[in-house]
Amino acid sequence: MRVIVLLLILLICSPPVHGWDRRHPVTPYGDFCPRCSKYGVCRFMLSPSQTRKALEDYYARKGLRIRIDRFEGRFVKARILDGNRVVDEIIFDRRTGRIRSIF
Repeated sequence: MRVIVLLLILLICSPPVHGWDRRHPVTPYGDFCPRCSKYGVCRFMLSPSQTRKALEDYYARKGLRIRIDRFEGRFVKARILDGNRVVDEIIFDRRTGRIRSIF
């Protein structure tokens, strides 16, 4: 009986501990390019060089680098790197400024 009471006290009074998968995406629920508004409106569609600069600036604040895989119409597919390790893959909409993780 004492063992059960002790286990219940430990269970109730212990601080919550959450494990986090190391493979979680850097942009799990999406985000917006700082050059566009949060409402999905850009004044103009970003050029490829503007897109590269915007993504580099955005992820540099997080200490990460980007590698753009391809431009396809208004969309850009890129990999987010921490050193040489891929930590996320994203789709960037150059018209709305929306960044979505596809990892």
